[in-house]
Amino acid sequence: MKLKKLYEFAIEKEIEQDPRGKACVKKEMQKIKKQYDELKNAGKAEFDIDRMTNLYSDTRILYGTGNEEIKKVLLGIDIDVAEVLLADRLNQKGKKIDLIIAHHPEGMALAALHQVMYMQADIAHLHGVPINIADNLMNKRITEIERRLLPANHTKTIDAAKLLDISLMCIHTLADNHVVTYLQKLIDKKNWILWVSCLRF
Repeated sequence: MKLKKLYEFAIEKEIEQDPRGKACVKKEMQKIKKQYDELKNAGKAEFDIDRMTNLYSDTRILYGTGNEEIKKVLLGIDIDVAEVLLADRLNQKGKKIDLIIAHHPEGMALAALHQVMYMQADIAHLHGVPINIADNLMNKRITEIERRLLPANHTKTIDAAKLLDISLMCIHTLADNHVVTYLQKLIDKKNWILWVSCLRF
């Protein structure tokens, strides 16, 4: 499979499992496209156009053209320079790692992590929290995360992948959306049992 196809597949599955529903995701993408259309030429040149088709800023190809053929992957929750070196060492031993996939974002995906956090307010709203309260609760945390991440060295792992010429991507929201969907179905199915269990305490 080509790296670009894998990336597109991840986005497709993120949308499919988004707790807010496909209609909400489509509406958000239309807002982003409108923002882009309203920009002047200089602003358009700097705009992250991937956002028009990928609402999840924490899922990105971090190094690679997208045309790489992917057959073997090194996958981890947290990928750092050490894991890139491990992949390179495995390649020296003939294992042929074509791609490293991190769950937690790196690079521009990490720098833009706060953008994807806004969906938490939408999810809280779906569960009955008024949207203005959900937004206020999330805004404080989003600001904290954004400030904490600003001075971080976002590119060191990507720089290592470039130097060793190993494709690198991160897929964050995909796993989170699947977990949320699974747990919600489980809670809905076992609602009565969970309620009884709560009464015990």
